[in-house]
Amino acid sequence: MRGGPGRDDFELRDFELLEAWSAGDSQAGDALVRRHYSSVLRFFDLKAGSHAEDLTQKTFLACTTAIANLRERTSFRAFLFGIARNQLLHHIRSQSRAAATFDFDDLRTGDGAATPSRVVAMYEEQRLLLRALQLLAVEAQMVLQMFYWESMSNREIAEALGVPLSTVTTRVSRARQALERAIADIPGLDRHRTLLLEGLDSWVASIAELSLGEPVVRGL
Repeated sequence: MRGGPGRDDFELRDFELLEAWSAGDSQAGDALVRRHYSSVLRFFDLKAGSHAEDLTQKTFLACTTAIANLRERTSFRAFLFGIARNQLLHHIRSQSRAAATFDFDDLRTGDGAATPSRVVAMYEEQRLLLRALQLLAVEAQMVLQMFYWESMSNREIAEALGVPLSTVTTRVSRARQALERAIADIPGLDRHRTLLLEGLDSWVASIAELSLGEPVVRGL
């Protein structure tokens, strides 16, 4: 028999910490935030740049009110990243209000030329990959991050995105194809591009291992 707590135990503990935080226990809030802060910051950093920390803090604060309306506590990560997704989409909409119209299905996320400030690429392949990820539509970026960076199950991704479970595999496949096309279109040395495409799954996952630095939690 395997010892130690399983994922379900941690999910339950996360909801317990959130409930305690919502009731006024700041220590429970600190523990919860520190457990997930880096993952949520990484989620925003690729898309929102200098707004990433603010959106991360807004996400955790939104959790404290959203839990009251949560009907089923299955996956805390699905709950957390579902709120993060809504925060990001609201941010992008607010940034796009100056434009008369925009195609939401093809929505990009700000300045695609900017490198995330806290993600430091170690290899040329990673720099090329980060540039390509920034060129994707926001929903494609989200599903790739959840699948590769957070190792979320299809069910968790479906819950976070608010889509049927049966569509997740298709969404991951289409997002991956879009990423391959973006990589092919970016100028760069062919040998780096070839290595990246040959081991794309591993390279995408490797971005999650890049340091974001120590979490800085202010005013939560």
